[in-house]
Amino acid sequence: MDFEKGSGQETIAAMRVLYERSLEYNKKVYVCFVDYEKAFDRVDWIKLMEILCNIGVDYRDRKLIWNLYKGQSAYVRVADGYSAACEICRV
Repeated sequence: MDFEKGSGQETIAAMRVLYERSLEYNKKVYVCFVDYEKAFDRVDWIKLMEILCNIGVDYRDRKLIWNLYKGQSAYVRVADGYSAACEICRV
């Protein structure tokens, strides 16, 4: 199933089918869904920092927000191990 190209409703329907089949075969299902495009790719970080500054958000708080999202890396847990670290960034 190609979850990336489906609409939200199609994705939910596909997930429901997987869940129902897992019940039928008494299997566990683990699901993690992150829409990285909405979470990271569409944020103009420079503009965000300008806006936060203009509305009076303290420098320390802006720096905290910047550090929270910029320079992020992640590991993917697979079976009993982990993948190599990968950077979360725009392409």
